[in-house]
Amino acid sequence: MCIAALVIGSSLVGGAIAATILDIDLYRGFAMASGFGWYSLAGILMGDAFGPVYGGVSFMIELLRELVALVLIPLLIRSRPCTAIGYAGATAMDFTLPVIQTTGGVRCVPVAIVSGFILSLLVPVMMLFFVSLAG
Repeated sequence: MCIAALVIGSSLVGGAIAATILDIDLYRGFAMASGFGWYSLAGILMGDAFGPVYGGVSFMIELLRELVALVLIPLLIRSRPCTAIGYAGATAMDFTLPVIQTTGGVRCVPVAIVSGFILSLLVPVMMLFFVSLAG
């Protein structure tokens, strides 16, 4: 649960920083940052809410997050297992779980499933909440 909370908090901080740098609405930045690696849903929700450019960008953000996670998990999981699981985001319970289990061992699996499950539950809720605030 702590991993999911830290992923949410750090993603929202990153979304706020990106929104400020890119001069977009803060709530759009929060919405874009709330995908947590679920690229198939994030692209559709952002595309429907803000147009195809935001949908495409959101899809790419989440896809790149997953690719970075696939590279970083084996490098970090021995010394920093929570960090490695956090990089996986919502995919920690499905797509990246075999990588987490293979490189981190069985002890990391329950933590990854709980973290991924919490984040997967919150993706549609948080994205739609911030979309509604963005107007």
